[in-house]
Amino acid sequence: MTPSLAHQQNSPAWQRSLAGFGYRQVAPAPVLAPYVQHYWELSLPADYALEHRELLHPDGGSSLLFQLQGRLRIDGQPTGQGVIFNPAAARSGALVLEPGVQVFAVRFRPGMGAVFWRVAASDFANELMGLDCAQYLRFDLPAVTEQLQRAADMPARVLLLEAALGKALAASDGGARELAPALELLRVSRGKQTLPGVLAQSGLSQRQLERLCKRYLGLTAKQYSRLHRVAYTRELLKQCAPAPLVEVACQAGYADQAHFSHDFKGVVGVTPGQYLRRVQARYHDVESGDAQIVHRA
Repeated sequence: MTPSLAHQQNSPAWQRSLAGFGYRQVAPAPVLAPYVQHYWELSLPADYALEHRELLHPDGGSSLLFQLQGRLRIDGQPTGQGVIFNPAAARSGALVLEPGVQVFAVRFRPGMGAVFWRVAASDFANELMGLDCAQYLRFDLPAVTEQLQRAADMPARVLLLEAALGKALAASDGGARELAPALELLRVSRGKQTLPGVLAQSGLSQRQLERLCKRYLGLTAKQYSRLHRVAYTRELLKQCAPAPLVEVACQAGYADQAHFSHDFKGVVGVTPGQYLRRVQARYHDVESGDAQIVHRA
């Protein structure tokens, strides 16, 4: 059964800014829901005057992006082979969409996409790849890419990809599910949960957690925790009247602003002050309806 389109009435501003490009999300089938966040698709009109840029902020998840037509780049790397595999990243990336591009993608949950890989996630974390990543996957990526190019619409593409993912899931070891509770504790706590607390509540030893993170996540638990703490500070900075930076740091559990600034720049690539100015110049314009050339903060 084809998954239904996700409701967008309460969607984030960055999603609403892409509505004019036909941005849509589709939820996965129930059997794949523990592993797949969603599928998404968009098309930038060929007569659109500008490139569209989006910041891709990491959450520990991974993606496969299929270039159906036109051109796009991630961190300056073009999809010359029709697909980009974007594994778990420790830093924000830059997605550039050129006029005429059409993209279909699947977003995997943190640590869960690795059930579809043949090797440990740490073997290629932070490394963008094209069709050369096929050697690491449990399904025939070139064949699937060709089928997706010929598919009539997004529902057909979702069904094709889910058929391939379903077969790959059947061949996996299922070990990723052991890691999920620990990752959820870190995510829900906004990265403020201590490692001993995570170990106590998840029932894992430190050695087990390290092994599972290396195999399925591609990041350490500390790196993953930092991603979600920084994500929380980005949410605070996006408020129409954000608190002073020192208060944002305190709310996120940082002992001092220097530590906050170091972590923030290490993940996002700019200082909190620079990010705040970006938000004030672009993000709030989306809330007021001027979303045509606003990019995701």
